[in-house]
Amino acid sequence: MISVGRLLDERLVFVDADVSTAEEAIRLMAARLQECGYVEDGYAEMVIAREKVFPTGLPGKAMSIAIPHTDPTLVNRPAIGVIIPREPIEFDMMGEIGTKLDVKLIMPLVIKNPGQQIELLKAMMHVIQDGERLMRIRSSRDKSEILELLSGLEEAVD
Repeated sequence: MISVGRLLDERLVFVDADVSTAEEAIRLMAARLQECGYVEDGYAEMVIAREKVFPTGLPGKAMSIAIPHTDPTLVNRPAIGVIIPREPIEFDMMGEIGTKLDVKLIMPLVIKNPGQQIELLKAMMHVIQDGERLMRIRSSRDKSEILELLSGLEEAVD
C-alpha cells in the first residue's frame, strides 16, 4: 500500500534519515516531493527562505518536532511528509527565532489550499500533544505503521 489517503504517501517517509541540518532535511523532502509530482522546482528554496523568517520548530510533550512548509505557489497537490533523522536536528522554535530546539521528528506540510492550512495545523497539534504517538512514530522502522499512526490527519482536509 503506497498511500493511506490523499495526504499520506509511503514514498514521503524517510526513516533513519542521514541529515544533519534543517536545510538538508528540507532539501531531502523537497527532492522527493518534486520527483513524485507534488511540487515544482524551486520549492526547497521557498521552504528554506520561509523557515529563516517563520521557523517551524515546536516543543512537544515527548520530543520537539518541526513542520516546515511554505505558501502553495509551487504546490501541485497536498501532502504530509515524515523525516525521522538519525540524530536530532536543530530548528528554530516557532515564534522565537534564535531559540533552538533539538528536533527528533520532521513533518513537512505541503499545503495546496490555504483554507485547509488552519485545520491541518490544528490536527497536527493533536499529534504533537500525543507524546506516546510521537514516540511510536519516532521508534518505528515500518513506513505503513508510521502512516497508520498519522491517519487521523487525513480527516483535516475532508
